[in-house]
Amino acid sequence: MRGLTLKEILANEDRDLQRLIFLLADLGLRIAREIPRRLEATNNVNTYGDKQLALDVWSNELLVHKLLGSGLVKQLASEELEEPLSSKRGDYTIVIDPLDGSSNITTDNLMGTIIGIYHDKPLPAAGKDLLASMYFLYGPYLELVLGRQKGVNVFVAAGRRAEGYEKFITSGEPHHFPKEPSVYGIGGLRDKWTPRVRSFAELIEKRRLTLRYGGSLVGDFTQVLTKGGFFAYPELVDAPLGKYRLNFEANPIAFITEKAGGKASTGSGRILDVEPTDLAQRVPTYFGNSDLVTEFDPSLTN
Repeated sequence: MRGLTLKEILANEDRDLQRLIFLLADLGLRIAREIPRRLEATNNVNTYGDKQLALDVWSNELLVHKLLGSGLVKQLASEELEEPLSSKRGDYTIVIDPLDGSSNITTDNLMGTIIGIYHDKPLPAAGKDLLASMYFLYGPYLELVLGRQKGVNVFVAAGRRAEGYEKFITSGEPHHFPKEPSVYGIGGLRDKWTPRVRSFAELIEKRRLTLRYGGSLVGDFTQVLTKGGFFAYPELVDAPLGKYRLNFEANPIAFITEKAGGKASTGSGRILDVEPTDLAQRVPTYFGNSDLVTEFDPSLTN
């Protein structure tokens, strides 16, 4: 059966939202092509103290320039910038992690780009107000995972005779977490896990879930989204707020998680319900099959 294109999937969406997602798809293709050309490190660090690679800098500049110049985006915040940027025109607000997992570049392992899309919301904004979110996974093939109000679609850039965003095709069926979980991954050093996290890890290990952890959020989450299971970067004894930033990482992935039938928790409530205090805010993150996440965080039962 012929796959459906990104354009066909978005046929009934608002025209400007279509244009924005098409532009982002084009930019994802450009970043994927550029990866082998920008492997070197820089002497810079971003606003969070993370060392920047040439690809970090280039991908951030590409996304910022193209999105703010599109006439579609009024405000944009990036993990690589100290403050949000604005333009004079546009109805959308964007949050981006231009290159998730960039430390994997020297070992040729998985990386990605994460995007959250709001309709005319000032930043920082709550995850429950997201209009859509998406991420690109730069792996053996280029994958686009798109979450909208209607659900989640997984696209592959496999259109042989197509150009730009038209290369992305999908089966057309909304994606859901498999009913039977089979994989898990938990970040942070094991000896830094809290007793609660350690006990839950032992529990799921006894259920014979297979460990999958590669050090990139989009790569590790895709394992769980595809095979079913549980992924977390939890609270640690020396980092009670975990690692991931609410605005740039946790919220967009939580949105996709819920639209695919899973749940996303801070360990004490729904990630999308967290009211942000600033763009740098971090939260513990637990994503995956609804039953597993609720077992870890019973507050999600209601």
